[in-house]
Amino acid sequence: MISRRQLLRGSAAAAGLSALAAKSSNGNVLSHAAMQAAICSPPTTPFLAPLPLPPAANAASPFLPSPEAVAHLGLIGANSSNACFYNIIQEEALVSLHPELPLTPVWRYRDVNAPANSPYIAGPTFVMRQGTPQIVRHMNRLPSNHAGFGVPHTVVHFHGGHVDPYFDGFPEDIPGLPRVVSQPGQDFDYVYPMQDPGFLDGCPDPTERNAMQWYHDHLLDFTGPNVYRGLAGVTIVHDDLDTGSEHTGLRLPGPLGVHDIPLMLQDRRIAADGSMVYLPEDYDGFLGDKFMVNGAINPYFEVRRRKYRFRVLNGSNARHYLVSVTDDEGRRKPFDIIATEGGLLAHPLRNKKKFLLANAEQIEFVIDFSNYAPGTELFLSNFLKQTSGRGPHGDYDEPDELDRGEEDQIMKFIVQGGAVADPSQVPNTLRPFTPISQAEIDAADVVETEFERKGGAWAINDEYVDLHHPMVNVTRNKPVIWRMNNKSGGWWHPAHVHIENCRVLRRNGRRPRKIERDGIAKKNCIALSGGDEVELFMRFRDFSGPAVFHCHNLEHEDHFMMARFDIHAS
Repeated sequence: MISRRQLLRGSAAAAGLSALAAKSSNGNVLSHAAMQAAICSPPTTPFLAPLPLPPAANAASPFLPSPEAVAHLGLIGANSSNACFYNIIQEEALVSLHPELPLTPVWRYRDVNAPANSPYIAGPTFVMRQGTPQIVRHMNRLPSNHAGFGVPHTVVHFHGGHVDPYFDGFPEDIPGLPRVVSQPGQDFDYVYPMQDPGFLDGCPDPTERNAMQWYHDHLLDFTGPNVYRGLAGVTIVHDDLDTGSEHTGLRLPGPLGVHDIPLMLQDRRIAADGSMVYLPEDYDGFLGDKFMVNGAINPYFEVRRRKYRFRVLNGSNARHYLVSVTDDEGRRKPFDIIATEGGLLAHPLRNKKKFLLANAEQIEFVIDFSNYAPGTELFLSNFLKQTSGRGPHGDYDEPDELDRGEEDQIMKFIVQGGAVADPSQVPNTLRPFTPISQAEIDAADVVETEFERKGGAWAINDEYVDLHHPMVNVTRNKPVIWRMNNKSGGWWHPAHVHIENCRVLRRNGRRPRKIERDGIAKKNCIALSGGDEVELFMRFRDFSGPAVFHCHNLEHEDHFMMARFDIHAS
């Protein structure tokens, strides 16, 4: 039987979107022409429903993990007495995306302790403590006879995690490795050490700690539709510095879910019956016409007159965002940026009024609502001009912006009440770290990768995805200069390398902006606009084995812009 990938490879150059069909999560098939010309999401009144805040995952009683998990726990010095256990169901459910729409069939992650009629599409929020290993059992209970787009075979990627490649969410079962892909009815136990990179090699680095991560499906060829259907959630990491309490450590706003708020941004297209509409073979990248935050279309969030920490994740398949906080006339308001997806910055970037988010990128900011009178309405707004999945207009340094008054108001903040006590702060020093030295750069191996358009699909170094053979080989603990070049014309490619964070040394031959500059920020997703060349510093520590790097425009990833790299012990 011919595989989908073989079919797509054979037809990539000839496939025209007019010959393809959009599908809904109810199983209905819509012609692409009809979808583009007439199938717009039904109108909805914005800011009717409150912002959903998925509850924290609940620790389960210790269970006997798989033999592979037990072996790895022994390697990292963990056992049932010093680790946390969780049970997560992957299931189909009906949820409300907006009060004016019919219920929507979705796929989602649900904690087994949560009720079966849980209203959330976003997965439970994991609240993890650095230094405490986690064992997460994912139970695939998706319907094997499903309707609509996507495939009910799953593998979970802990995005931003420093984990053994076997538990990282490798996208395909390959010879020589135990099974990683779960079919309906199967379980898989993931082990997340939550230790500082270098811990097994005897050189743990406490500055290499992420503040927010996320988890999502990562099945080869079907990541886009599976994530679009709902298989995504966030993880928050606390330690002795970023404690989650505004009374200890850095004293950043908290606690989680009260003054510390994750915001997962996604876009969707909805049919009249409430189902999601998706075009599986849209090679450019699929854009929706409704903006969701934590699974709700255009929600509102009531805030008190004090500081809040917002952790913003771009969880969209292909849409980028240029995010601002605005008033009702589109005027931008200031905030302090404190973190990227690579963790806390060395120091905050003060009084910023916008930030760019490519797919899978994250920015955390703190805004002080005590500067606004009760009853003030503010908005989380998107000013980025993007009309197709190929990426925004303009380039990384100067993306084209919508005029004031044309921005997309994604969600509303409503300021309430009088003055309140606020013990939180944004200190001048967050998590300082030393920039990469010239000696480390001189000692590094060099990896060159080019992201290209080929035959109507996507390739890296002129090759379509082949996870049975490595494209790149790196040595554990050996520094690497990884040069990424976007040679695909005007298309954007947010590049993500698994297992480790990276440092951005140069962008187009120049020192990068502060938001991604070594010595200030660490990253694990790099936005490549057309023609960009970015030079990264990486060091793969502790673990060896096969992993992947890819474009995080999920349609580009599914249409072959992914490659395997192997980490060798010596």
